Amino acid sequence: MDMIYVNDKQHSGFTYFGKGYFSKKLGKWAPSTTPQQTVDVLWTYNYIISVRAKCQTEELRRIMPEASDQELRDFKLREFDSVAGAGTFSYGSAQGLITRSKYIVLDIDDLSSTEEAREIQQTLIKDQNVETALCFVSPKGLGCKWWAELPEWCMGLTFAEQYAALSRYIGFEYGIQADPACSNVNRLCFLPHDEFCYINPKYLQK
Repeated sequence: MDMIYVNDKQHSGFTYFGKGYFSKKLGKWAPSTTPQQTVDVLWTYNYIISVRAKCQTEELRRIMPEASDQELRDFKLREFDSVAGAGTFSYGSAQGLITRSKYIVLDIDDLSSTEEAREIQQTLIKDQNVETALCFVSPKGLGCKWWAELPEWCMGLTFAEQYAALSRYIGFEYGIQADPACSNVNRLCFLPHDEFCYINPKYLQK
């Protein structure tokens, strides 16, 4: 059973896992399970707006029309760094959870264009009921990653319940559909290049 979030200002860190690795046992690329360091929202923002993932992001979008889903998945695992926004981990599994962060990352995928992703980004950051920490376009350019600060009405729920509650909320308010497959607490978020990544201004004042 996953840990219930406690409203604590100290719970603002989460684990950086880096890139994936080729598993000889599985015979394929797999997500990293070894934590590298604890990072925060500002670190993540600075990473995304920097050029650290610019070449990878451009190349992924270049090969998208001809690459298979498996090839795209392998490319992301091989080339993109990742973080587990839900908290800090001793290992890349739900059982490795140490502390829950005050964030939840919702994936909005399979959009028609990057322009649509930008429109959704603007809609979410303007929401008055759920505060946005970060919001950016996904590596492939056809999705949006919404890093929401957990509202009071989500307290006391497990991660899966929180993900479902916020998914229902944006579905009801805006007709936006979050990916239900991303509701596991150890879900990794790939870090792309996005010069228009949004960060809540309060994180720039620290």
